[in-house]
Amino acid sequence: MSKTRIEKRIEEGKKDVLKALNDNMGIVAGACRKAGISRYTYYKWYNEDELFAEKCDDVKELQKDFAEALILKKMKDGDTTMLIFYAKTQMKDRGYNERQEITGADGAPLMEKQIDISKLSDEQIDLLLSIGETVLNEKEN
Repeated sequence: MSKTRIEKRIEEGKKDVLKALNDNMGIVAGACRKAGISRYTYYKWYNEDELFAEKCDDVKELQKDFAEALILKKMKDGDTTMLIFYAKTQMKDRGYNERQEITGADGAPLMEKQIDISKLSDEQIDLLLSIGETVLNEKEN
């Protein structure tokens, strides 16, 4: 089956966008401008054409590789800020982080079940309320 003129234009447009993406280091807005298409068209193609999306994602990966190479170069040059950035983003497993997230197995919440307070006794409800009031009072002070 032969492609229609429109299908050929779309195919050429996609090639132009991919080349422009490569030339613009993966920046979509610049690539769209250079290829003469709208961002809407780009994202339409991206969402509807799996192969096109895969090629666009490959360009994005190259962009990440480039950025990572620059980060590593800065680190080699002794850039303290870049060393700290790298440690916080890539070495969390070694304790280099500002915030610790605690989760259950495989990232699940620690408490998966909701507590059904209707099953609590009046004493237990009173105890929970007094704990809540204590916490609120501590936060206010």
